[in-house]
Formats: sequence, structure tokens, C-alpha cells
Amino acid sequence: MFSLDYKTHWSKFNQTPALTAGLILFTCILFLLNVYDVMDKSPFILYPNSPLELNLNAISLYLLFHTNFGHWFINVLGIATPLAMYEATHGTIYTGITLNLLAVITALQYCLVGQILYPHTGVIGLSGIIFSLLSYTSYKEHQNRPVIHTYRVSSYEIKIYTLAVPFIFLVFMTILMPGSSFFGHLAGVFAGFLLGMGYLKKLFPPSTAIIWIENKVEPVIKLINKLVTFVKEEDAINKRSVTYVSMFSSDLETGSVNTRPPTYSAETRVLGA
Repeated sequence: MFSLDYKTHWSKFNQTPALTAGLILFTCILFLLNVYDVMDKSPFILYPNSPLELNLNAISLYLLFHTNFGHWFINVLGIATPLAMYEATHGTIYTGITLNLLAVITALQYCLVGQILYPHTGVIGLSGIIFSLLSYTSYKEHQNRPVIHTYRVSSYEIKIYTLAVPFIFLVFMTILMPGSSFFGHLAGVFAGFLLGMGYLKKLFPPSTAIIWIENKVEPVIKLINKLVTFVKEEDAINKRSVTYVSMFSSDLETGSVNTRPPTYSAETRVLGA
């Protein structure tokens, strides 16, 4: 009985896309390293002047670090479902490239506005990417389902448009978590829409390049597949080009909602993003 249950649970875990599982584990390790003073996250905090200082680490890696355990845990809960669904239909390496592009595009938007509005406020964390994935999904979903839900009050109808979902959550989370980064999340929303509308396609390498990389690291992929599922390019290319797997049923997936805890303050402010 115990053996059967163990095998069942292991089988489900083994189906987890590799990058999704790896991102959760890696961000947890980075958090612990920072807690025990083995690694300092300060160089990776994204400030509006980071591009001017050519701090490339902050521009692309800020999403891997978190202010505290609650910040990390809630962001992991928020990103697990949408990222796993994206990776399953787009491929593991392709998804890694997507995350990096979303991180950089979100960062540049945040920094551009921040030069004027919040020059001393930094951000770290995954929540901006969660908003990007939610926006991407909302854009794809609205093509088949423009209205996600309709409320009827007396003789009036209140329609919740699918494209409005990211903005509704943006306002909701800003009210619920005033310590979160409104502009960081808003930048994530715009980055997600750019991805959904196809404006970032030219920034991705050709499939042949991804397949070449996978062939070179085939022994490593085989080892990874013993634990989790590495989604190869040749299996994903047709899925991402011709199909879209809906994240929404009758209601929004609660797993895509993201929150982040209050910030800590010093001479500058660092917000959960």
C-alpha cells in the first residue's frame, strides 16, 4: 500500500516540467544562502539607475531573489501553475529564454519610469513575471473568450473582459499588499502583452539552434528526466505554434494570483516584485 502510494506521488512529481521545478528549487537555495550570509542579494536588486550603471546582473537576475520567506513562498505558489503550463507547451529551453526576455523588458520599463517617479526604490522577486504570464494568458484567452464573466445585477450586466483581468489583479494586489511594487507589476503586465501579441518573436533564437543545444547536452537531459520532465524543442514546436491551452475554466485559476509581503526600508526602498 505504501509502495503504491509512493510510486503514484513520484509519478506525478516526475511529470513536473524541469524549468518550473528548477526555478522553485534554485530561488529557495538563493534565499537560504542570503539568510545565512553566504550570498548577498544587494547587487541583484533592480534600481532605476541599474541600466545606467551597467548592472546587468540586476537587470536580468533580480527576479531570482526575494525579501523574505513569505515573499518567496507566495511568489512560488503564484508562478508554479502558469509557468508549468507555458513550459509544457513551449519547451524547457524556450521557456528559459522567455523568462529572461520578460525579466529584461520588465526591468527596462521599470527603470525608465523610475528615473522620474521613484529613483531610490528597488525591486526583487518573481511577481512581475507572474503578472507577465497572466497578461500573456489573458491576451491569448480573449481571442476565444472576450468576456471572462458576466455579473447580472437587477436589469444591468457587468462584463469582466478577459483583457482587463491583469489590471484588475494589479489594483487588487496593490490595495491588499501596499508594500508591493505597483510599477514593477504594471511593467510586467505590458511585457506579457508584448509576448502574447507576438512582438518578441524575433528575439528568440531559431528552433534549430535550440535543438542543437539539446543534442549537445543530451546526457544531462536524460539525467534530468529521471527526476522531472525536460520538454524538448522538437516536442513543443508544433504545440506552441498551433495550439493554446486555456488556463481558465469557468473561473480564474487561483494559482495565477500573486501577492508579496511588505518591504523593508533603509536609505532606499526595496519592494517585492
